[in-house]
Amino acid sequence: MTDLRHAIRTLSKSPGFTAVAIVTLALGIGLNTAMFSLLNTYLLQPLPFPESNRIFQLFRTDAQSQRSGHSALNYRDIVESSGDLAQFAMYRNWGFTLSEPGKPADIFTTHRVSSGFFDVLGVGPELGRLFRPEEDAPGANNVIVISHGFWKTRFEGDPQIIGRVVRLDGEPTEIVGVLPAHATVPSLWGQVWIYRPLGLTPEEKERRLDNQFQVIGRYQPGVTSETAQAGLNAIAARLATDHPAENPGMGLRAVPLKSTSLGSNGRNLTFLLLGLSGFVLLIACANLANLLLARALGRAREFAIRAALGASRRQLIRPLVAECLLLALAGGALGMLVSVWTTDLLARQLGGEGSGLAFATDVRVLGFAVAAAVLTSLLFGVAPALLASRVQANETLKSSARGSTPSRSHQRFRQLLIVGQFALALVLLAGAAIFVRGLGKMIQQDAGWRPAGLVTGKLAMPMNIASDSDRTLRFYEQVQERLAALPGVEGISVDVELPVFGFPGPLWFEVEGRQPAPEGRRPMVVKNPVSPEFFEVAGIALRQGRVFAKADGRRSPSVYVINDAMARTVFPEGDAVGQRLRLAGQPEGEWGEIVGIVDDVRFLNVGTQSTPFQVYKPLSQETWGYVSVTARARAPEAAGALVEPMRRAVAELDPDLAFTGLMAVPDFIGRSFGDIRFIGRLLSGFAMLGLFLAALGIYGVIARTVLQRTGEIGIRMALGAQRQDIARLILGNGVRLALAGAALGLVLAGALTVMLTRTMPGITGGSGAAIAFATGALVVTALSACWLPARRATRVNPIEALRTE
Repeated sequence: MTDLRHAIRTLSKSPGFTAVAIVTLALGIGLNTAMFSLLNTYLLQPLPFPESNRIFQLFRTDAQSQRSGHSALNYRDIVESSGDLAQFAMYRNWGFTLSEPGKPADIFTTHRVSSGFFDVLGVGPELGRLFRPEEDAPGANNVIVISHGFWKTRFEGDPQIIGRVVRLDGEPTEIVGVLPAHATVPSLWGQVWIYRPLGLTPEEKERRLDNQFQVIGRYQPGVTSETAQAGLNAIAARLATDHPAENPGMGLRAVPLKSTSLGSNGRNLTFLLLGLSGFVLLIACANLANLLLARALGRAREFAIRAALGASRRQLIRPLVAECLLLALAGGALGMLVSVWTTDLLARQLGGEGSGLAFATDVRVLGFAVAAAVLTSLLFGVAPALLASRVQANETLKSSARGSTPSRSHQRFRQLLIVGQFALALVLLAGAAIFVRGLGKMIQQDAGWRPAGLVTGKLAMPMNIASDSDRTLRFYEQVQERLAALPGVEGISVDVELPVFGFPGPLWFEVEGRQPAPEGRRPMVVKNPVSPEFFEVAGIALRQGRVFAKADGRRSPSVYVINDAMARTVFPEGDAVGQRLRLAGQPEGEWGEIVGIVDDVRFLNVGTQSTPFQVYKPLSQETWGYVSVTARARAPEAAGALVEPMRRAVAELDPDLAFTGLMAVPDFIGRSFGDIRFIGRLLSGFAMLGLFLAALGIYGVIARTVLQRTGEIGIRMALGAQRQDIARLILGNGVRLALAGAALGLVLAGALTVMLTRTMPGITGGSGAAIAFATGALVVTALSACWLPARRATRVNPIEALRTE
């Protein structure tokens, strides 16, 4: 306690130093704790379900994929064969249009779920009830359960919500339940607003190749994951044997549900943020170590007197360690406030209204913050304390005012800290520059189509209409006719996906007349069913052959258009047009002719730089109920003005239908990358903070060097040295330290580039230029930080300097 009281008195006498130290630590510890909160929420914290460690996601596997979905027929066979291994449930993502009197219709993300879905999760209702088994059938499934967030935002938390009837896809549907807030886990499935009984359509019941369903399960009591996996392996082998055409090489893999909460890109970004925020803390520690060492050297006579009076080395160190602990604990406490503020910002940015996303401060987060504070105190406090405790009492007391002159070991230690700071600062700068520059290049690349001037939105057809392809196509034609008549519209297309993030797939394919590739080595394509107008509206150039025509109808021979990369690779002889393909999911004898080749389109995907094989098919020959409707404006700058006329036109055709996400395509791209751009800004903030701390560190070292070498500078000037010589001497010292740090930082930045290239190749273009920019910024910052001390050194009065000696 005596040491603590002494430490408090000592720190209170230096309020400026104490404030700087605490704020620096608070920023470093707070940012690291916030990043750990992300890691904790997504990867460490258990799911908010009873015995969540027993819940798993069941994936279908084969030689080319380890995370595929299931067909309803396979699911039925799995459940019938699983015995007492587990309780299973099936779900499928969907988009239903909800409408109420006096409110515009809108599409909301929905899960169609089997009757046991909530039982597997162990979730009960907050209000009302959940689904009954008999409601899991077409015609009987006009009931929904809504999420807590949807109840609060759409229905303002109405306590009388149970029993209210809304129109879902034009059909009266009753709200029978509201889920509790903890049942919404955005990291697992995104934002799901509505749950409806599965109600399988006849097509879904009959198609074993419709692998669009997801399956979750809960191990039965007493069943281990190893026992269950052995049983699932036997079931998969039986399904592969019984249905070899639909299930070639099929396997089943149960993985903990928690492990599916983040994709590979999300995990990589989370670890990247945590690692780089750790660099900020290390720079802060190095800075404080330098400051503490300077203070300790300034107190050299005090330590010498105490040593002369019999104080042991341990007694000399204890007050310094106590000061470090106090600073670390104060910085940690303030850092928790920084962490809470940062995680709130992250939740708002990454989640959105009603998302339920929150980064809770639990025992793990508090433990991390305490550990960070203690470790930090050790990092920035112990080494300076040990160096300061090696004071030579006799020499220090003899040297009087010069007793504060640092020894060579002290100088080397401080210089090492500066080199380390600049190395870490360069890594931060390089990481941020690579990320931001690469993301900008990816978005601004020549994508092979023309997003400018396009307006797009999604339409989801009611299930009773979507099951009738002819009726669905007639409605799409009506939509095109109505929208094409709007002023300012140049063209309208209907397609499953615009080439922004990718097309549905991948699917294997075969070329007629060629030996099929063995399992696991089949070439894969992504597929996009489109209307004939798609290529002109999207601005995709034709290279060879033709695009689709109205004559390519439902009852006409199947035709395809492929991209140039596929044509060059699969048909190197240049004879792609006229060849025939068969895609996965088609009957054995159904082949389609390639009638045209178009330019490649490049998707905005941080996970890859490659251009996949792309196949287009007439929408009339493969009709989807969930499509994009895209308009090209005559004047690109007026595209945004088409949004409301398009929305009204569709509402006039059917008031129970609505666009979702209707906006200009450049705005859609910008909004879609809002989260990842925010991460880029976060990394840039880390880099700027690290650079500032490094600059502050080198400024402090050079300024103290000037103070310590005042006599030497006076002698040099008395012997004829010019001001520019003195400036060069001081600047050279700082620049040498910065360049040494930059050299070490370049090695670390190269390693970071390799890691980013492997994990996120889509955003690592131009990494050399980014690292060069970071290095230049670092050197300029070092020069700027050294300039003020150098300028002060050139103003030394030789007579005054020599008089002090």
